[in-house]
Amino acid sequence: MASHIQTDVLILGGGPAGAAAALCLLTHTKLRVIIVESGAFEGGRVGEHVEASIFDLLKYLKISREELDKEGIIEGYDSLAAWGSDHITSRHSIYNIEGSSYQLDRDIFDPFLVTQVAARGGQLFPNTKALHFNQAENGDWSVPLRHKTKGNFTIDARFLVDATGRQGQVCRYLGLAREKHDELVGIGAYLHVRHDELLAQRILLETAEQGWWYCATLPGRRLVATLFTDADLTKKHKWQQAVNWTKLLSSTRHLRHLTDGTVAYGKPWVRNAFSQFTETGSRTNFLAVGDAAAAFDPVSSMGIGFAISSACHAAIAIHQFLLGDETGVVLYRGDIAKHYNQYLQLRLSYYKNEQRWQDSPFWQRRLAKN
Repeated sequence: MASHIQTDVLILGGGPAGAAAALCLLTHTKLRVIIVESGAFEGGRVGEHVEASIFDLLKYLKISREELDKEGIIEGYDSLAAWGSDHITSRHSIYNIEGSSYQLDRDIFDPFLVTQVAARGGQLFPNTKALHFNQAENGDWSVPLRHKTKGNFTIDARFLVDATGRQGQVCRYLGLAREKHDELVGIGAYLHVRHDELLAQRILLETAEQGWWYCATLPGRRLVATLFTDADLTKKHKWQQAVNWTKLLSSTRHLRHLTDGTVAYGKPWVRNAFSQFTETGSRTNFLAVGDAAAAFDPVSSMGIGFAISSACHAAIAIHQFLLGDETGVVLYRGDIAKHYNQYLQLRLSYYKNEQRWQDSPFWQRRLAKN
């Protein structure tokens, strides 16, 4: 491996946002692109509920619906919610997007995007950690890195992109201001269905005193069940422990019936799900995309869709910037801020629909902090 590598755009993070930014640049420009990922593009990612509009985004990246693995995405025929009452109704999404909904198997979808990046000439460096981020007076970046087995090397880039998710590792290193609005986490598990009956393809949201539950059908005769609550409450009550998580699941009114007869894969996992906005305007030759730019409550179903759309818009702005026009970068940052502020208002109106647990810390916080 060369000790110094030159590129036009260096992207930190190989998830959907990073891969989509790379694909957009490789497909619609002649810029050189490198993705650096601290892991090995491995699996173990949580499933994702998306709207049909995702296929329009993928089409822009020259990925057809037929190219997606048929076992990795299924249509969710029923999207239901017991929110605000014990009665199940059609789910009221925080953003009213028309069309069918789908469930992604992220263990298939994410690697698929990365293989597309490699196929189109992008360079990938897995198991690689950035050590520093050094910026020259002209705005160019020099990033020393360490590969897990091949040692140290440096990438010099004209533009840097943070696609490292909610943790925003590059943004944090650069000391950029972040507005964090809650401490939401998801405590979930994959459940294997043992019976031979046809598994209904559905998504169900159900509120509880501790927070709200999400359950969805996945490919491969599996369900995913997740309790969304606050990190401090989880730590205090040890809800991440299998026995406590299972007890909470069994106390639900509707979800327990859907998960009867299932077997969990291992212990419950915990994932960050907080809402956050990062201001990147103080740095030139730099943008954040996906959750690193703005992270949304999963109730909005905006995760993957926003990751890909923000990455595409950022890629267009980056191309213009490197041609000498900064207008696109300025507009991109403004659009992200505007989008996030609109989301906060819609998030508040959504949580206001649940008034049954006035003394619950989780529900009190959702009304008091907005």
